This record gives sequence, structure tokens and C-alpha cells, in this order.
Amino acid sequence: MSYRPREFWEQVLTQHPGLRGTGQPGMSSAYNDACYALRREVLDRALREAGFDPRGRGVLDVGSGRGFFTAYYLQRGARVTGIDITSASVTDLSARFPDARFILGDVSEVALDQRWDLVNAFDVLYHIVDEARFDAALRHLADAVAPGGLLLVTDTFSALPGLAAHNRMRPLERYRAILEPAGLTLGARYPTHVLLNSDLGLLRFVNRVPWLLLPLDRALLALGAGRDRRHNQLLVARRRASSARG
Repeated sequence: MSYRPREFWEQVLTQHPGLRGTGQPGMSSAYNDACYALRREVLDRALREAGFDPRGRGVLDVGSGRGFFTAYYLQRGARVTGIDITSASVTDLSARFPDARFILGDVSEVALDQRWDLVNAFDVLYHIVDEARFDAALRHLADAVAPGGLLLVTDTFSALPGLAAHNRMRPLERYRAILEPAGLTLGARYPTHVLLNSDLGLLRFVNRVPWLLLPLDRALLALGAGRDRRHNQLLVARRRASSARG
């Protein structure tokens, strides 16, 4: 069966409650909570080192899903707009977060008519498996970044074989070829997980104890682990302050 993004994610979000809908549906809620706790900590560090305070800033949350990142930015005083391809997400989040605005749409199809101080595309772009649609989505998101603003995207930034039908990782140069002509400068990359959210092979039984994996991952990330081609990383790109809309 071919991968149809809108239908696929409508089904996943309908069938799997909580963070399992946007994380690892086959794993426990506790496991997914640990994965997202680590994402939050990595994002905290990336924003701190970029000198970006969300308070009072406009944020576009791309692929809002279950609203984890919507809540993250609202809790920090941002003005949040969310966009998702599924009505399941937009309907749910509009009710849960009345202070945010939500758009039903596909960023690979429609250019956005607004700019934001930060565009958050965490664990989104590698789910666009069609190459032309990926290029269009990344260009649209780059154009949505205000002067001096940030674009956050995650990927392994290396091409990996043998992935699920709804995953396609791409090399860093693919991002650079689109983002730099659009006026963005690629900055730091932050590994998001080491043991969590990874295929542990014969050691996969330890996934049953996420309360142990979380502090191990924190320690490994602090030691600089997770920078090889197998692990997901958060890339921070910044638009020049004087950049004009392209």
C-alpha cells in the first residue's frame, strides 16, 4: 500500500492517544513521555544557545500533531500558529488551545502568507517522502521565517536505507542547497536522542524501562554522543536580519 500522508496521519492520530500518536505508537506511553522530555530539553538548549526567548514572539508550529510543541511555546509566552494536514489534529488542538490559531493545510502545497520569528518543524520534514514536495515544503518554511528569525528542523542529515514507507532522511547538503539561497544560514546541530527513539537490536528489552534510558541519554548527550549518521538531530538555521522576502 502506498503512503498517503493525510490519510496515514489521520488514522494514526485517531487510533493512538497522547504522544504515541506522533511518537512511537508501538511503545508505551511512559516510553513516549521520556522521548518527548528529552526533546524538550534539547530544544531548551538550542533556543538558549541561539539567544532566542519565545516570549512575545510569533511561532509557527509545523505538523502540530498532538500539540506538544504548541504547548511548549505557549507556556513560554509565544504567539503560536499551528499548521497540520489532519483535521483530527486541528479540531482537537483548536479546542485545547484557544489562545493559539490553527490552520488545516499541507506546507508542501501552499506557500504561507505570513512570517514568524520562529518556524518549528520538529520531526516533520522527513515524513515528506516525495522529493518535489519536500523541496516545496522546505522553501515555503524558509520563506516563512522573519528577518533575524529561526527555522528549526530535525533529520539525521544523512541518507539512510531501509526505513519505513513514511520516513525519508536526507543529507545536510540537500537542506543547505535550499536554505542558503533562501537567505538562511545553517547553524548548530543538536542530537535529540541516543538510546531512546532508536533501534537497540538485541538490547531492545531495555525499552521497557524508559525511566532508566532517559538519564542515560542525558548523560550520553552531555558527553557529545549521537552525532553519527544514525541519530536524529535538531538543526538551527537563521535568516539574516536584513534579508528581504524572496
